[in-house]
Amino acid sequence: MTGASQTAAPSRRARRWGPAAVVLVVGAIVAAQFLLVLMFAWSSSRAAPHDLPLAVSGPATAAQGLARGLEGSQPGAFTVTVLPDRAAARDAVRDRQVYAAVSLSHGAATVYIASASSPAVAQVLTQALPTAISHVLPDDAVVVTDLVPNPVDDPKGTAIASTLIPLTMTSIAAGAVIGLLARDRRTRLTGLVAYSILAGVLASVALQAMLGGLIGPWLSNELVITLGAAAIAATTCGLTATAKIAGILVTLLVVWFFGFAFSGVTSAWQLMPTPWGHLAQYLPVGATNTSLRSVAFFGGAGASGSLAVLGAWVLFGIALALLRHGPRQASSVAVA
Repeated sequence: MTGASQTAAPSRRARRWGPAAVVLVVGAIVAAQFLLVLMFAWSSSRAAPHDLPLAVSGPATAAQGLARGLEGSQPGAFTVTVLPDRAAARDAVRDRQVYAAVSLSHGAATVYIASASSPAVAQVLTQALPTAISHVLPDDAVVVTDLVPNPVDDPKGTAIASTLIPLTMTSIAAGAVIGLLARDRRTRLTGLVAYSILAGVLASVALQAMLGGLIGPWLSNELVITLGAAAIAATTCGLTATAKIAGILVTLLVVWFFGFAFSGVTSAWQLMPTPWGHLAQYLPVGATNTSLRSVAFFGGAGASGSLAVLGAWVLFGIALALLRHGPRQASSVAVA
């Protein structure tokens, strides 16, 4: 009996996948690669403004004429609101109600932008708005003023986008590992809390203290990053604990393949193909980007909706992770 078991053990260790299994796995990897390339390439190659919110202020006739000119120059590209005065235009930009505002007065036009809201959109509007103004008001001089610029140490505004890539990947990995290895609900919850706090602290130290990619209160920024990491990790953990490998694949498809590709992290969700850019704002990556920019650069303006989205994903993931998975183990009874 012992010899048979010893003979069976090496044979099990020596077992290898057959050609069909190898081909199946390779095919799955290639299909995932194709899907990833398609998602990211499509979202970036089809980038164009869709209902980009702008504002115009000044004399009623000139302001309304410019608003009509902007809407007519690229139908569907802009949503233009006419405001009463220059102060209202500036406030709309600072409160993240619009990406840019044009103030008209005495033969001059001032374009107010906020690079920190979206460097890509600010660049597009810095070129497009003066051209549109010159077509409608050819005699007006145009001045561009950046009300909320990117940090001095991150003039191109790429630090947040670059940080969210590894944060998303590691949060998915952490959630998957916890969901696969943790044997009880307490261990899952402890692992998720520990990871989220450490990820938020270390990422904010790197992003703000070391790289200068954020401004504003460090603790507020850290809490947003922690919430974002928790939303991704908890959702991954809950799905993994519920459906194992299938749960990980669902997370990769929804959070990474779709959620990151159409989040607008590297541009703005209004530049993504419709309606996918808008839908991605209800997923963790898009909500983390929006809330972090709002808290860091705009004093929290416009952050409530995206923070609520992150909170909902955290609760959803924790609820799944705390469900009892598998049959309850019966207590052993000694038999005399």
